[in-house]
Amino acid sequence: MVNRRLLRVKAFQQMYAYWTQERAQHQLAFDELTYIFLPDLSLMIVKEEQMPRLEGLRKLAEIQLTEFFQGIPTEETIPEESMRAAQSVYKKYQVSTKKIAEKLKKDMVSEVEAINNTYLKILFYLQSLSEIAQWDENRRLLENTTKTSVFKNNKIVAVFPKWKSLQQAFKDNQIGWSEDEETRLKKLFIEAILVDQAFLDYLPNAGKNFEDDLEIIKYLLKNFLLKHPSMTEFFEEKDLNWNLNKDVVKSMSTKTFKIEALEDLSLQPLALQWEDDKSFFEDLYEFTLDSDKDLNGWVEAQTKNWESDRLAMTDFILLKMAVAEMIKFPSIPVKVSINEYIELAKNYSTPKSGQFINGILDEISIRLMSEKIIQKSGRGLIDIASK
Repeated sequence: MVNRRLLRVKAFQQMYAYWTQERAQHQLAFDELTYIFLPDLSLMIVKEEQMPRLEGLRKLAEIQLTEFFQGIPTEETIPEESMRAAQSVYKKYQVSTKKIAEKLKKDMVSEVEAINNTYLKILFYLQSLSEIAQWDENRRLLENTTKTSVFKNNKIVAVFPKWKSLQQAFKDNQIGWSEDEETRLKKLFIEAILVDQAFLDYLPNAGKNFEDDLEIIKYLLKNFLLKHPSMTEFFEEKDLNWNLNKDVVKSMSTKTFKIEALEDLSLQPLALQWEDDKSFFEDLYEFTLDSDKDLNGWVEAQTKNWESDRLAMTDFILLKMAVAEMIKFPSIPVKVSINEYIELAKNYSTPKSGQFINGILDEISIRLMSEKIIQKSGRGLIDIASK
């Protein structure tokens, strides 16, 4: 199932994507000012005579735009042309970055929910193995005596079409297979499963013993549908974050068949409390972006001895996310948040980032708890503030 560490990673990835795109939009705003103040070649005034005035207006507009970005109140009066230009490009920047943030948030949730569809795909492939086994026997005719069609007698496979919640999930999520998927599974069956000795040894006893039926399903799941190179390649093509998501899919698929009787079969949830978890990482993402000015101030104050170009972008984002989490979620202990972001730093930033993040977050959390900006509630949660 999905856990909150994975959700933090997803939020971090989208945050990184946002700030990468925000930087591009920031630069585009200044580039547009350059375009606005290009000479008007339709005038009777030669280009060279227009340039001094236009350059002056552009520079004033750039100063004003910089103040907009920094949130500095305008104190000096500048020419209306420069002010209008700065306001126009800044408004475009705001609209563009808002759309980017909203799209990334939507994609973030969709990507996690798509993990459940991949899990359902795996179950659909298992169900389809019975049809493929029959197809295989038909295509071979008198080539050999291997009766693969008997796989349909497997008690687990036989119950799939009657499993109402599974079939409804297939319908609700439009789970089926494309021509490419069908071809891939048939090739997997012919080249890998059909020559596998454990599978061949099982066939004569298909459907005779529940334990044997269950074990072959687990075996096919583990060694072929989830592990075979052709399937790994397929999932990597379909999911750019397969290396991150595969453990969840494997866990959900494996737990489905940890049963003692057919009646125990049940679909695994994406998370025990998905709506709560969904709110958690949506709120974390939104609060980190919405509170960026304050978060920047707290982080920069604690990293003032570090030159900005030496501070990895990943570290800066992780620090802001961690502080945002400590402020936004009063039920999560400070130490838990710090430890989670230390682990993220170890996996997604520089070799020394874990230790760096630890030290900075300790100092920030102590300060913000003393200032009552971070307030924890519940037994055992007020750990640093009381020291």
